[in-house]
Amino acid sequence: MIWGDDLKYWNNKLGKYRALMNNKELAHHLPPTSLVNKTNVRGMLEKYRAVYLKPSHGTGGFGIFKLSRSAKGYRLQNGTRSRFYTTFDGAYAAFVKEKGKKTYLVQKGIPLLHFHGRPFDLRVMVQRSPERKWEATGIVGRLARPHKVVTNYHSGGRPMPAHELLAPFMPKNKQVPYVAGLKTLSVKISRHMRGVFPRFRSYGVDIGIDGKLKPWIIEVNTSPDKYIFNALTDKRMFRTIMRYSRLGR
Repeated sequence: MIWGDDLKYWNNKLGKYRALMNNKELAHHLPPTSLVNKTNVRGMLEKYRAVYLKPSHGTGGFGIFKLSRSAKGYRLQNGTRSRFYTTFDGAYAAFVKEKGKKTYLVQKGIPLLHFHGRPFDLRVMVQRSPERKWEATGIVGRLARPHKVVTNYHSGGRPMPAHELLAPFMPKNKQVPYVAGLKTLSVKISRHMRGVFPRFRSYGVDIGIDGKLKPWIIEVNTSPDKYIFNALTDKRMFRTIMRYSRLGR
């Protein structure tokens, strides 16, 4: 893909995607992503049936749209609002009107695992340890609010223990090595990102899991919210995260 070299893309979703694509191992876990234009959205939608349209700048899941196609037409979702269009042109025009002049990305829609009929993903917190090594200090599940297309905590997502969300898909003895693998992947991501964005001491890695249990890198946050971990009944991860965060002051 051709991106251009405009520095305004530095440290936003596009810049981070470009940085991760430079690592062959990590690129294997990235959903195909491109800048939004009509040709790119149409082509990706024809190939994948569902795409996410995301502002290149922004956090909390705000401003994200899901566009999907079926034999009958196209559905555009934003928040809890869902609209149906018989043509791609109609759906795309509605999206363009709402996005305004903001720069957007189009990303393959990963068919996330569902828990009680609602999609979820996982947030892995990675921080510098007292020994100045990268360490995964917490992992939490984020269950989407009913009828919403995003799982973000600040968009109504419900924090849940990762093992509870994974339980329907694998026994407990398989969960331990699987979660360990997600943490290892997140540490590799953080080490790589540190080389691109050296001033950050913590990363929040959002990982989506598909029906084949393949982990996908949905987003890497350079200013991750620590307090989502405080919403869990077990406060041990939150206490560790807060202790590590004080080291960077």
